[in-house]
Amino acid sequence: MAEVIVKRAGKLQGLLAMPGDKSISHRAALISLLCDEKIEIKNFADGADCGNSLRAVEMLGGGVEQDGQTVRLTPPESGIKSPTDPIDCGNSGTTMRLLSGILAGSGVEARVVGDESLMSRPMKRIVDPLRQMNSDIQASEEGVAPLDIRPGSVISIDYIMPIASAQIKSCLLLAGLASGTKVTVREKLLTRDHTERMINFLGGKVAVEDIVPQIIPDPDDPRKKKKVLATDEYKRTVSITPEGRLNGGVIDVPGDISTAAYFIAAAMIVPGSHLILHNVGVNPTRNAFLNVARQMGGEIKIKNRRELSGEPVADIEVTYGPLKPRKISGAMIPNLIDEIPILAVLAASMKGTTIIRDAEELRHKESDRIRAVVDNLGAMGIKIGEFPDGFAIEGTGEINGAEIDSFNDHRIAMAFAVAGLAGHGKTVIGNSEAAAVSCPNFYTMLEGLRLK
Repeated sequence: MAEVIVKRAGKLQGLLAMPGDKSISHRAALISLLCDEKIEIKNFADGADCGNSLRAVEMLGGGVEQDGQTVRLTPPESGIKSPTDPIDCGNSGTTMRLLSGILAGSGVEARVVGDESLMSRPMKRIVDPLRQMNSDIQASEEGVAPLDIRPGSVISIDYIMPIASAQIKSCLLLAGLASGTKVTVREKLLTRDHTERMINFLGGKVAVEDIVPQIIPDPDDPRKKKKVLATDEYKRTVSITPEGRLNGGVIDVPGDISTAAYFIAAAMIVPGSHLILHNVGVNPTRNAFLNVARQMGGEIKIKNRRELSGEPVADIEVTYGPLKPRKISGAMIPNLIDEIPILAVLAASMKGTTIIRDAEELRHKESDRIRAVVDNLGAMGIKIGEFPDGFAIEGTGEINGAEIDSFNDHRIAMAFAVAGLAGHGKTVIGNSEAAAVSCPNFYTMLEGLRLK
């Protein structure tokens, strides 16, 4: 198990290009299975997770050619083929959940497995709605992988998601696309929309309708008006009506905003820092971190906005400045869930109390991230209280270096490497190789920003 030592930084400066967005790279790889023509993906994410999606494509009869961060994918001839061996998704929940939708809709037989961590994560959340679509899919008695999928006659579904999850939504949309069946998903809280954007970019038809509030007289005071929704069961309807397979083409993957968050946070907590991050995805369903970081006082400028393969991108400029705490909870959490560990590090670096709630989903990630944050910030001398769905952090503006347990979780390893830049003494990241799941060059990139 490798260790990385991080020492306190004087200041950070530089211009960075982020690795490709993981969420978009996964989708581009897997959706290639449902295309009529080849897809070329530029700036494909170089982490181990997205490599698992490429291997799944190969096992299902697709062609994969990779030259650095450019990947060329050829759809399977005569449709997706049943694999002879179980498809190993490694540590990637995105691969397992999205792939299961494609397999369920394609009428093939397959077993889907993963590493020890992935095999303990909840899969009932996709199994139940896929069964409502008449898919023959089985999970273990505990509702986890392995998932066994057999040919079935898939039917249409109109599904209100009980939890906010882009993976559930994407799983069902892809099952509909693969089977040629209409699927409607209704969201109570809005989740990332990369799947919808990519299907439309490749010639598919996904309709998105938001519930618009009506303004009516307030029954308690007719002189006033109030907003009401026609339904409080959901806020957005997403529907796909497949009309054949998708087109091929070129997909330019923006820089990963979730990876960018660590470098943005580093510049926010190391005095004198100034960074520019080039070509980063700023999808409205993924920019919650930027919004919260700004509300904390982060000096963040978004420049040169443009669109790339159906996705909004921009350059992000970050300058060190004083920060203030705030409460983070409610509707903002689903689009912030991956960035909560690094937000906890930001909270620890400033004076005052930051409260994060409604994030119970963190306990079902690559690790129990609530427990991981509590243990590691505690080791760094930060007073932190644990809730079932989050924590309260009492920052003093001082962080001490410590021995950190990554819990084999890439986001924990990366977040606490950033904390080490502001820590007194040295910080040792145990099982540091976990960062390779999303950014193999993370530590080199971080160290390269130190002003020599």
